Amino acid sequence: MKFSSLLVAAGMLAATVSSHAMTPEPDVLVSSTGQHLVVNLPQTRVFLYQDGTLVNSYPVAVGKMITNTPTGNYAITGIYRNPVWHVPKSIQEEMARAGKPVQTTVAAGPDNPLGPVFIRFGEAKLGLGFHGTNQPASVPGFRSHGCVRLRSENALELADWVDIGAAVTISYQTTLLSEDSAGELWLHAYRDSYKKDDLVPQLLAETLLNWQHENQRPIHGKRVDQAFRERNGKPVCLSCKSTQNNRITGTLNVVRWLSPPQEIIEEQLPDELQPLDENSARAPRGAQSKQKSA
Repeated sequence: MKFSSLLVAAGMLAATVSSHAMTPEPDVLVSSTGQHLVVNLPQTRVFLYQDGTLVNSYPVAVGKMITNTPTGNYAITGIYRNPVWHVPKSIQEEMARAGKPVQTTVAAGPDNPLGPVFIRFGEAKLGLGFHGTNQPASVPGFRSHGCVRLRSENALELADWVDIGAAVTISYQTTLLSEDSAGELWLHAYRDSYKKDDLVPQLLAETLLNWQHENQRPIHGKRVDQAFRERNGKPVCLSCKSTQNNRITGTLNVVRWLSPPQEIIEEQLPDELQPLDENSARAPRGAQSKQKSA
C-alpha cells in the first residue's frame, strides 16, 4: 500500500469515528491485513476496512429486484478513469421499449451514467464494478443493473484509496445486532428487497437468549416484533428499560450471529481474495475503458 493511500486512510478513519458511529457494520469477518470492501445490500452501503479497521463508508445504489447485485467474494481487478460506457443489449432493449433513442456507447463526460471512474471487481465478463453516476439523487437505493453506484465524489475518493487486489465481499443481511459503548443491545431490521427471506428466527432467538443470559439483562421481545413489522432500518434498543429518548452511546460494535468462525472463513477463502503479484498493475489514472455495467 502506498504512503499516500495510508494518509487517505488515516483521514477516512478520523471522519468515520465522528460521522458513522451510529451506522451498524455488517456481520462479515473482514481481513485482518490489507484492504477489504464490504457491501451489505439491504443497507445500500459500502464499508471500507484497512487492516481490519473500518476507515469509511459510503451510501450506494445497488441492483434492482430484476437485476440483483450478486453476493459473493471478489477482488478489485481494474480502476479506470473517464470510462466509456458500452451499453449492454438488455439496456438497449429497455431504451427501445421506453421510446428513447437507443445508444450503443456513451462517451466520457457529464452524460455518462458511470460518472468519472469505474472500479471493476471480479472477472471482466461479469461486468461488475463500483462507479460514479450522472444522477446523484439515485443514491442510495435499489436502482442499478447490478453494479454498485456511488455519488461521483465518493467514487473518486474510493478510487484514490483502493488498490488492485483488494478484497470485496457482497453480503445480504437484513438483520444486524450491535452493542453500544454503554452495553445496550441494538437491532437494525432492513427491508428484504430481494425477497431472499434470509432471517433464521430460531438462530436469532438463540442469540438473544444467550446475550440475555451472559449479560443478566432482559430483552424486550415486543420491540423485536415491532422492528420486523416496520423494517425501516432504524435502531431499536432491545435492552433499554424504556423506549423514550433512547440514543446510541458512543460507537456500535457488531454482535456476531451470522458469520462463521474465523477458521472456517480461512478454509473457504476463494482464489479471488488472494493478493495479486507485483506484476499486476492498475490501469493508468487517465486511461479510458470500455465498461458495460451501470
